[in-house]
Amino acid sequence: MTHIRLIGLKKSESKIIDRLVERGLFEVRSTDETSFGLGRGEASAFRELKLKQSRVAFAVDFLEKRYAETAAAAEARKKSGEDTFELKKRKFTKMQTAVTRADFEDARAKEYELLTVCDKLQEISFEIIDCRTRAQEPSALVRMYEPYAALPLKFTDLKRTGDVCVAAYAAANPTNPAETLDELRCAYEIAHSDGGALAVVVSRADEAAAADKAMSACGFMRCAFADDCTAADKIAALIAERRDIERQIFELGKKALDYLKYYEVLKILYDVLENEIERAEADERFLKTDSTFILEGWMPTEEVKPTLEKLRADCPDVFVQTLAPEQKDDPPTLAVNKKAIEPYEQITNMSSPPKYRELDPTPVMAVFFFLFFGLMIGDAGYGLVLAAVGIALGASKRFFGKGARMLLLLVGMGGISAVIWGAVFGGYFAVSFSEDISLWFNPLDEPIMFLALAIALGVVQLSVGYAIKFIKLCKDGKPFSAIFDAGSMLLLFGALGCLAAKLMLKSAPSGLTTAAIVLAATGGGLLIIFGGRNAKSIIGKIFGGFKEIYGLINIFSDILSYSRIFGLGLATVAIGMAFNTLGSMLFNIPVVGYPIGIILLVPLHAFNILIGVLGAYVHNARLQFLEFYGKFYDGGGRLFVPFGSRARYTRIERGVADGVEKRKRVKKLTEA
Repeated sequence: MTHIRLIGLKKSESKIIDRLVERGLFEVRSTDETSFGLGRGEASAFRELKLKQSRVAFAVDFLEKRYAETAAAAEARKKSGEDTFELKKRKFTKMQTAVTRADFEDARAKEYELLTVCDKLQEISFEIIDCRTRAQEPSALVRMYEPYAALPLKFTDLKRTGDVCVAAYAAANPTNPAETLDELRCAYEIAHSDGGALAVVVSRADEAAAADKAMSACGFMRCAFADDCTAADKIAALIAERRDIERQIFELGKKALDYLKYYEVLKILYDVLENEIERAEADERFLKTDSTFILEGWMPTEEVKPTLEKLRADCPDVFVQTLAPEQKDDPPTLAVNKKAIEPYEQITNMSSPPKYRELDPTPVMAVFFFLFFGLMIGDAGYGLVLAAVGIALGASKRFFGKGARMLLLLVGMGGISAVIWGAVFGGYFAVSFSEDISLWFNPLDEPIMFLALAIALGVVQLSVGYAIKFIKLCKDGKPFSAIFDAGSMLLLFGALGCLAAKLMLKSAPSGLTTAAIVLAATGGGLLIIFGGRNAKSIIGKIFGGFKEIYGLINIFSDILSYSRIFGLGLATVAIGMAFNTLGSMLFNIPVVGYPIGIILLVPLHAFNILIGVLGAYVHNARLQFLEFYGKFYDGGGRLFVPFGSRARYTRIERGVADGVEKRKRVKKLTEA
């Protein structure tokens, strides 16, 4: 990274920033001097931008929700035979859409029109909320009238006429009031249903209070409605009222969908406003006078010359100063790896990006991740599917963003590894062959050999980790720590490798045992003698080495962690063989056996592949984070985020439609 300081006239500020944003290779940093901050007018503009963006965000979300609800309502109306309309099917994806710089300019030019659309959608939203509020009342009344739905009388008939009183009662969980009512001078009828019970009582007027008391004691509540209609008529009217309101909501939904043609450009406008907000936020980092401004930031060193040449050509009055990062600076990290390594950067970034001055471990880690992924799948047929699907989809920039494409490419390369290991082990869609077709050995026949292979690869990776730690300590000016801490562990791993070779190779040299003893004694001796060198007390210096020896238990635990490669590899093959056994049983059924078996086996093997990929990705990443990176890697860096790269819905295709030169070697985080 190179520290860039630009000094220009205030009248050229917007043009200079536009050129930097177009390049997508400049990250703003605060000036070393105290910033004046945002003025009152600028702060007001910032709030106005945030308000505009919130209006656009509402419109985008409202159109998505309104489409889903209106489509569901249209389908329901179609099934019920009501009038509806054909809604064109469309999918709303969360992935970023590729646009050009010209699309951004078009959206900015249509800002007034689009904000008017947002306001109209807001009005429709208020109308829908009002309708839904009004729809709650008839819905609540329907629930209140439903207990009396079977009552044939009008509610106005439930009254006192002379010496006779007619009353209706309803209850959800009543007890039988017949015994009590029989003691009174009244006539009654009780109807039970799943929803409870309905009772009509005809009594003398002077017995009405006693009847009320008896019914209340049994859990009944007297009807208080006085409508001049039956409950069924009232419920029908309320349902009609509710349906009329729902019809209004449906029509409002159709009205909102008339603005669906603005959906894509509204998303672009959202990111245009995000760009403006980012500028407003960055503006407080500038140092300004009445006529000039100072802008500082970071730029990839190899991009400085072409970028500044273009900037000076467009803005000749700008003065640019390039500075090397100082020790006190905290430059961002920009990983520049080969195409084959780039997908593995996300694994490192999941843990923590490397610091600016720290070695990027991704190239070394990628080799082991590739090997372990294939071992955990362990089937050439599965690997072929993963390689074809992963690489084909990962190469598609039209449907996937940068992050999704990198993940797909990582899986595709893992599929290539699985093809290689599958051929070595003789695994092809978990089919059991009559003869051993493996190039080395079959893991199911020789599981101990497979476990030994997994552990051996783990020892190799840990050794590489300690070797990197050795180099790192030497570069940091700590040669004794490199020898006593990392070097002693390398000697112990060398001893372990000699013993493993002695056990696995029949024609191993006899001197391997002696070499193992010498290496182990030297490594252990270094740990015991110098392990406590940093302790303050004499006792700590003497016995600190034994603490380091005790710490070897953790190293042994790290080595055993690589047995998960063995477990996942066997599990994937074993599950696949179980599915094949089920399919072979179906194949024996005459006529329909093969079609049914194939129809069943395809999704079963697809499921096994998906589970295998998930396990291989998660457990593989765990081995890298804890076992490998834990030996030498600090992390704690921050990724390079170019000015103007904040986007939610879109990504600008640079160097295609807008004429900007495409820099292939630089990691474009704006596409992430």
